[in-house]
Amino acid sequence: MIKMTVTPNKTKFLEDLDNAVDQFIDRSFNHVITISHNDADGISCLHIIQNLLYKMHLNNDYFIYNRSVSWENYLKGILSSRQTDKNAFIFTDVGSNLKELIPIIKNRKEIFFILDHHEVEDNFHSDEYPENLFFINPTIYGYDGLEHIAGATLTHMFAKQVNPSIIKQGWLTVIGICGDSLKPMDKLQSFNREVYEELVDEELVEDKESLILFGSMHESIKNGLKYSILPFLSQFGGESDQKITSFLNSLHIDPKTKVIDLSYSEIERIQKNAKIDSYSHYAILPHKLGLLRFAFEHALLLNILCFKNISAALSIIQLKSITRYAQGIYSEYLENLSKNLRTLSNEVPQVETKKALFMEVKGKIPPSNWSDTASFSTVNELFDPNKILFLGGPEKKSGTIKLSIRCSRKYLNKNKNKGVNKIISNIKKELGGVGGGHKLAGGIRLSKPSYNLLKKRADDFI
Repeated sequence: MIKMTVTPNKTKFLEDLDNAVDQFIDRSFNHVITISHNDADGISCLHIIQNLLYKMHLNNDYFIYNRSVSWENYLKGILSSRQTDKNAFIFTDVGSNLKELIPIIKNRKEIFFILDHHEVEDNFHSDEYPENLFFINPTIYGYDGLEHIAGATLTHMFAKQVNPSIIKQGWLTVIGICGDSLKPMDKLQSFNREVYEELVDEELVEDKESLILFGSMHESIKNGLKYSILPFLSQFGGESDQKITSFLNSLHIDPKTKVIDLSYSEIERIQKNAKIDSYSHYAILPHKLGLLRFAFEHALLLNILCFKNISAALSIIQLKSITRYAQGIYSEYLENLSKNLRTLSNEVPQVETKKALFMEVKGKIPPSNWSDTASFSTVNELFDPNKILFLGGPEKKSGTIKLSIRCSRKYLNKNKNKGVNKIISNIKKELGGVGGGHKLAGGIRLSKPSYNLLKKRADDFI
């Protein structure tokens, strides 16, 4: 049985990682298929592996998995009838659904590498792994999949050991870290911090310090205050330009001044009068321009495009500057998200129990925004941080109820090892559904009858 350790076991984790690296190098594959998740972290992982395979002159294909279907159904169209151990699969950031995957892998000849940082919900001992599976997941050695190691961080560590020159693509890792951690860079921990500091030392990314208005660091201070989503500023978010301009003029600050160009005295005046405590570190990608220079904004753009246009998401990461198409989508999304957060901050939960809040937002917030709205409302503590947030509604395409489920770090500190992933596991055992996630964040799709039962019995599952 996989058992989470209390104190992280770095030695054992690195031993398993080294073994997987050795196996990948020694087997001399002819063809490699990469499967990754459809978010900023997953897309970053995908590009890291693609760069590695290119350097190794290995033929490869890739697929994007959004966790909306079972692995059995998804892989039917990918697994070839011709089986050979000269072909490999590399799964990155897709969730460690061993109960589904191991029976499939056991019946194949290909070699499988799973590089994942989501918590494992299935009970398997390493002795039960098929010989053709190399499973690397730091959470089984006591590491936190959000706090300590992003999917891109793990993938970077693997790829760099296979080929050290892959470090030149380390900026991809920073995008993945920003997309998953939702934190200023000086707040990073463990492997995320180690890799980030190494990349800064290598001058592949730049570490800057300023007023943090994530989502709008590339903007004027007027728009920065209006469209900041981390922190979300309830006094400015979604407000009129006139109100924000008037506030800045009263402080003798030009509203057109870029956020990154503010002087320290101007930042102090804004913080004092707006009661903003967000002076911290952020990451710059020096080889890119405009919005794409800012790692957090770049990650946010990828997350947006993954829902709007996956092809654009896969290509934008290669570009030096943003396209007009992507800029329009980003601006529209940011404007809507700030309004969504403002809407939620004034909403009363449809169902509230002792341990849960249900926000049914169909018709109020676009489904493509549910995940991020749930995340940023929780990070910004728009609701009781001691309760689990269930945000979502009917999904027309699948005919199910789609829920983004979130909890705060404050909740986790009080309820050790009882995060979102455990709750989703409990729900699936009794009510079915498809989904998964981390301690802090996850999602599930349920039938309508199962959803109605969940609302009645939410506290039991929590």
